[in-house]
Amino acid sequence: MRLLRAQGFHGNQIVDWLDKLSIVAIAGIAVITIGMLANQKLTQRGQNNPGEEAKAEQSSYAVQMEEDDRLFKEVRALAEQGLYQEAIAQVIAIMKDYPEKSTSYLYLAQLHFEQGKLGESITHYRQAVEMEPDYVDERTPLFIGGEIKQIVEEGRVKFGREKELKPEDKQVRSTLKDIYYLQSRLAGGCE
Repeated sequence: MRLLRAQGFHGNQIVDWLDKLSIVAIAGIAVITIGMLANQKLTQRGQNNPGEEAKAEQSSYAVQMEEDDRLFKEVRALAEQGLYQEAIAQVIAIMKDYPEKSTSYLYLAQLHFEQGKLGESITHYRQAVEMEPDYVDERTPLFIGGEIKQIVEEGRVKFGREKELKPEDKQVRSTLKDIYYLQSRLAGGCE
């Protein structure tokens, strides 16, 4: 009898051990299954969101462009009247209140170009593109690559000649660096 009791007790220990192992295994499988389901939901959500993300991005652009229209309305009016210095002063005032506005640099670039100051124009285009890379991204509504390309080509000719005439001129070299930067960005290069 003793033998049977010893076997029975030992048998219960095995059953208890197998029960515990089974419970741990089932819990592990449940955790893995829940994780896989959660991952699948996140993946599906990510696949369903591109349209929503694009809409949100387009909405963001629209808000930005509306705000820019409002902020720079007076600048445009002054420029249309040929009052470039007053328009530049207005842009500088806007820059003090809204330093994050890359549009300010675009207006400065355009206003300087209208006055025949190509070097200053190129410098301001570079500052605008550094702040807002979407200006040279064809996939965005902010794209002004054609405008920048025209300025770059004109600048490359003019400042290429000036470099030959004044090879040590720091301003000419700086403007050429800005031109090369803009060329690189238009070609899809990194900063």
